[in-house]
Amino acid sequence: MSDIKKTTLDQIAAAAGVSLSTVDRVMNRRGGVSPAREAKVLEWANKLNVDRVLFRGYLPMLRVAVLMQSPKNPFYRGLRNAFADIGATLSEMRLNCFIHYLDLTKPQGTIKQIHQIASVNDAMIVVCPNDPDVAEALRQISAKTPVVTLVTDIPTSGRIAYVGPDNRQMGRAAGELMGRFCGSQGGEVLVVLGMQHMIGHEEREMGFRSVLRERFPLFAISETLESGEDQTRAGEVVRRALQNNPNIRGIYNVSAGNTNITQAIKSLGLEQQMVLITHELTTERRRMLREGVIDVIIDQNPHEEARRALEIIAVHFNRVESDKSPGSYTPFNIYIRENCPPESEFS
Repeated sequence: MSDIKKTTLDQIAAAAGVSLSTVDRVMNRRGGVSPAREAKVLEWANKLNVDRVLFRGYLPMLRVAVLMQSPKNPFYRGLRNAFADIGATLSEMRLNCFIHYLDLTKPQGTIKQIHQIASVNDAMIVVCPNDPDVAEALRQISAKTPVVTLVTDIPTSGRIAYVGPDNRQMGRAAGELMGRFCGSQGGEVLVVLGMQHMIGHEEREMGFRSVLRERFPLFAISETLESGEDQTRAGEVVRRALQNNPNIRGIYNVSAGNTNITQAIKSLGLEQQMVLITHELTTERRRMLREGVIDVIIDQNPHEEARRALEIIAVHFNRVESDKSPGSYTPFNIYIRENCPPESEFS
């Protein structure tokens, strides 16, 4: 550090609008400097061509809270594992991750939990529905605690970025595949959402409807059901719908409950005539895809999503640099039985 001239430190302090002692504290890891001020010092150190690596190793670790649903849902289990796998690479960004689980059936409890978690963390990555009260709670804390929405967006949350796939485009892909798999004779299709307030689920349904309307006019959506992300309920509502309407030829399940849905299809002897399209290549869904019970899985990339969300946090605090646009969507893949990856690649 001795080769950095004091005049340069004065310049950093003046440009960042902080005292010389604050710059000294950041450099020498003396503490007592907020993450926002640290980020400002690093920003101007970079602009003035001072080697930021000299600073970075002396910075305290930032606490990043990740809020999501229970890992009982296989997608969230995979997302949790993705953050754990990335943990080894976080030292360069000077970040520590802490996973918290939300009970989305209790919005007021979720709001209380959000405020409690924000009070002891430097940033938050959030996966939750676009409930107006939850969005307002996030907007309040985002004034001093940066928020990144993950997988499904909450536009009014004050978030610095949304990280995830283009859910409307995923829904359009599902609509295109449904129309082609079911054939030119048309028919009725059932849509199963997890939660209507999940913007990602709503956007998938909108994209799905758009493609059927534009390109497959002989198809009609018979019902849009909501499972509440409950496996048992998903199977029950699908069973009732199939029993009540023999004209249903396809099911687009936007979220959880595929095991129970396929059990309902099999119990009614419809597995050879029903097209089932869903999301997320979990271990169980991979097996059902290979068996031919599920016809198509549209899979997002939780590892890429977790990595990009953490990178955005690190860039926000000037811990690392990135040339990626924070507004770019993460990619998704389409799997049928013939290109289903082997277990080793999936895991």
